[in-house]
Amino acid sequence: MFSDLSFRYKIPLRGTVLILITSFAITAALIFRAYDDLKQDLIANAEGLAKVMAYTLVPAILKNDIWRAFEIVQTPFNAVTTENSSLQAKDILIINNQYQIYVASNPEQFQMQFPISSAGPEFAQFETHLRQNLAANTEVLDLPLTENLYVITPIISDKVRLGTLVISYPRESFTPRFAQLAKRAAFATLLVLAALLPLSWYWGARLAKPLVKLADCLGRVGREAPENLRYELRESKDEIGQVSARFKSMLHELQLKQELEKQVIATERLAAIGQLTASIAHEINNPLGGMLNTISTQKRYGKNDAMTDKTLAMLERGLLQIKDTVSALLVETRQSSRDFGPEDMSDIRTLISPDIQRQQAGLVWDVRMATVPLPASLIRQVLINLLLNAAKAVPPHGQVLCRATHAGADELELQICNSGPPIPDKQMKHLFEPFVHYRSGGNGLGLWVCYQIVSQLGGTIETHSSDGETCFTATIPIPS
Repeated sequence: MFSDLSFRYKIPLRGTVLILITSFAITAALIFRAYDDLKQDLIANAEGLAKVMAYTLVPAILKNDIWRAFEIVQTPFNAVTTENSSLQAKDILIINNQYQIYVASNPEQFQMQFPISSAGPEFAQFETHLRQNLAANTEVLDLPLTENLYVITPIISDKVRLGTLVISYPRESFTPRFAQLAKRAAFATLLVLAALLPLSWYWGARLAKPLVKLADCLGRVGREAPENLRYELRESKDEIGQVSARFKSMLHELQLKQELEKQVIATERLAAIGQLTASIAHEINNPLGGMLNTISTQKRYGKNDAMTDKTLAMLERGLLQIKDTVSALLVETRQSSRDFGPEDMSDIRTLISPDIQRQQAGLVWDVRMATVPLPASLIRQVLINLLLNAAKAVPPHGQVLCRATHAGADELELQICNSGPPIPDKQMKHLFEPFVHYRSGGNGLGLWVCYQIVSQLGGTIETHSSDGETCFTATIPIPS
């Protein structure tokens, strides 16, 4: 019948039996070890007491001061406390070299000048042992079938043996502490069983769980993207590990196939944009050329006030940027352009301020740079794209920061930051890919164009997004 059970139940049952056997064996070992430790504790305590008393008794024995010797052997009984009462000696005797009782803590049972064997059969056996094994050091005597444990210490002065100190301990003194230790061990065993038995059944269920997850993932293949399928199993050479390895390999191949398909689609879209841009480039450049000529004529021959000249200059720089936009989108070889300077930053601020004001947000403008030999049209395009994105992402009453500084003598650093919620990690991985956008109304090309321009100029662009702030930092080398 047991052989017909499912492994979901076989393994927990076998684990339960093993746990029970192991727990009882450990409990028995702990109890016997506790008994032995308790016995050794008692012996160590008795040996220390015996050595101290033997040393203290020497002057009294040398002077034959029996009363003083009696007071000394009574001292341990007068100092008994609740803490050490379980290790309290039963009797303390001083035996002379003729094996007669010199002084005893219980004079009614042990009469002075009587042989120690007169105290009873147990002490007769003790005297026989003492005569046959007169030790020169402290020893512990554990006679079989006796009620007491004896600690024997010689009393020596100037290498002369004056007598023997005997301290007896009843075996029943072990019982209270042994019972307490046994209760603790039993309680600990019950706690272990209470914890391990449910775990053994839990492990049985876990063995079937990987197969259930594998079946679920197989059912979702083809209906969901491979990167969304998560199936974790330990690497091993058993059957489940081999199936897991094959499944992970299949998912990896599917993911590579999907990425390749995305790249092909993106390439086709870019090719279409290139063809479209090339077809309309001529139509854009013709009217642009006319407008630029008109502005140049007006600036040269017209009688313009300062505000008109400033407006015409900004229009001219804007039209030049439009003229270079096609080249930037096609990511062609860098076009010739005038140098980028503070007047471009002023134009950008004028163009972007209405968008930020519509969000009721603040604009922090930190420009500390001189004119640099970088194409103004491309740098303007990067800054305008980043600032427009920041203006759309900043919450009402938030803040947008634009910083343009020199990072050393040979680099220009552009930083655009906005307050607001962070960019999710899932979106961070695809920020600079074409046609990837997460906001309604976007085409997914702005950040891609920024990335292409900065890379074309030999620089880098990085993104940092945390709670409360998102920053784009572009570092571009300045040609010498």
